[in-house]
Amino acid sequence: MKARTLIFILAATFTHSINAAPPDRAPVDNPKSFLKTNFWGKLYEKGGTSFYCKKEFKKKSILYDESYIYSDSWIRDHLRCGTPRQCRKNSPDYRLMVTDMHNIFPAVSKIELNRRDAKFEELGDEIAIEECGIKRSFLIMEPADDIKGDIARAIFYMSKTYDLPLVGFTSQLKRWHQSDPASREEVLRNTRVMELQGNENPFITNSRLADQF
Repeated sequence: MKARTLIFILAATFTHSINAAPPDRAPVDNPKSFLKTNFWGKLYEKGGTSFYCKKEFKKKSILYDESYIYSDSWIRDHLRCGTPRQCRKNSPDYRLMVTDMHNIFPAVSKIELNRRDAKFEELGDEIAIEECGIKRSFLIMEPADDIKGDIARAIFYMSKTYDLPLVGFTSQLKRWHQSDPASREEVLRNTRVMELQGNENPFITNSRLADQF
């Protein structure tokens, strides 16, 4: 009996760590509808600036798409919930994670198509700088210097909030976080997301939190 009880406790503890989520967020039934209503309809209701290329837009169109800094494919791999369709249908955790607006940014569609599953890492001088200050090599992408900190803080947030594995070199992400501190625009966006979904990204408001990694 004691052995069974111990196994049950361990299983419950493991499940709780996987299900970790912001306390004020409600369950999401339809991620696509949620993003249409809240991400494009509220957070970027009046348009904004694309993340990687800093291009201004007035509204959602086929030219712009959502960019998940902590890739939705990494989330699926961690949850082992199957295809995107299977995960949307069967995994409440997946639906909650892929609608967390602290991890989603508007991006030029063709840039996001090339980036989608790439990891963020630094590349050598032999790699040419492409459009929007980006370097690419197979499944690796180095973004422009002025958004490296934003990327690091989004990855830290997803890892800490949902107990996800940290993707990328920890020392590199911490260096990006330090060399590119949160800008006024990033702080304002953090506040607006907090108003919409009930929690902030604490790595934006307290830079020392990254020391825990």
